[in-house]
Amino acid sequence: MRAFAVFLVACLMAGCASKPDYYISPAPVTIPKTATYWVDTFNVEVGGKSKHFMPDDKVRKELGVDLVDRLLKAKRYATSKESADYVLDVDIVYVRHIIDSNGGLTTLVIDDGTILQSIDFGYKVKVKKAGAEVLHFAQDRSGLVPNNWAGQAQQWRTIGGIITNSGNASVERHFTGGLSRYIIDDLRNIPSR
Repeated sequence: MRAFAVFLVACLMAGCASKPDYYISPAPVTIPKTATYWVDTFNVEVGGKSKHFMPDDKVRKELGVDLVDRLLKAKRYATSKESADYVLDVDIVYVRHIIDSNGGLTTLVIDDGTILQSIDFGYKVKVKKAGAEVLHFAQDRSGLVPNNWAGQAQQWRTIGGIITNSGNASVERHFTGGLSRYIIDDLRNIPSR
């Protein structure tokens, strides 16, 4: 029993001392809580194509607008690149998982390629100051489905789309309008002084 207690305490101490997985930097970095950002480059790779869902350019635009809008609401978006405290280079991978039953039993109920089952959302963000990288972070969030109270309505729409064989293309806007929240949360979690 004593050995287990020592092991448990050692695990807790190691967990408290470690940095979050996403935070990668050659040296400790602190960024003021009031720092402003400018999105300099914004690249989105879209996977999982279907004529029933947004074209790639629309997905890129929606994700970019959502990110800038969230920075503006947080009063963290600079008025220009020159006035920004930090510049961001954002690379995103957005992959749709679309139900494709290939003529199986499901095809009797819904047409193939009309139901968006989940989204894989991965990103890497470089934070730069005066042209030099200060730090970068990355996350890979796979199998995302609409959740919480706002996502519940999307779940009902998906069920309705299955029952009526009309698909759930409207659910995609739920994703493109909310995924940048993960990036904003990671920016907020950078240690500040």
